[in-house]
Formats: sequence, C-alpha cells, structure tokens
Amino acid sequence: MTETIKDNSKQHTGNWVEDIRKGAEIERKEREETSRQRSKEAFDKMRDKANAERDEINGFMKQVAERNYNDNKLKRDKEIETAKQKAMQQIESEYESKYGVDTDKTERTKQAWSN
Repeated sequence: MTETIKDNSKQHTGNWVEDIRKGAEIERKEREETSRQRSKEAFDKMRDKANAERDEINGFMKQVAERNYNDNKLKRDKEIETAKQKAMQQIESEYESKYGVDTDKTERTKQAWSN
C-alpha cells in the first residue's frame, strides 16, 4: 500500500513510519526557520539599540566639542582685547612722554585726581 494521499499539502505515502519521518522533518524545518527568524529579530533589535546609543553619544560629543570651541573662542577674544588695551596704553604712554601731550584719557585721570 504505497498509495499517495494529499492532506493539507503534505503527502502521505501510506507508510506510517515514513509519514511520521516526513512530518518530523517538516516540523524541524519550521522550528529552525522560526528560531532563525527570532534570532534575526533579536539581532536587529540589538543593532538598532546600539546604533541609537552611538548616535546619542555622537550628539553629546558634538555638543562638548562645540562648547569647547566657543569657550576657547571667547578666551581668545578676551585675551586679544586685553593685549590690545595694554599695547595701546604703552603706545599712548610712549607718545605722551615723547611729545609732552596727554591723551584725553590721561587728562581726565589727572583731572579726577586733582579734584
């Protein structure tokens, strides 16, 4: 009795041992596919989480870099301004003594001290 019977797209040979073996093979393949799919989904989820964390860290690093740049720029500008003021005072002082003419600022300072 090797008559073939179709039952829900599974072929039965009429030999129950062979039918069980084929059914077990089909179930094993389905379990493997399900397991493979679950593993892929879990891996995709971990990868997406790692990418999100990396993007967040990169955002923080960019903010820190921008803040450092802005702080350094402010320090530089302040130091340049201070150096300009010192240089200007030195130049004014040099020319005041050279020509004997006080600047408006020096005049105001002398005026304030005399009052």
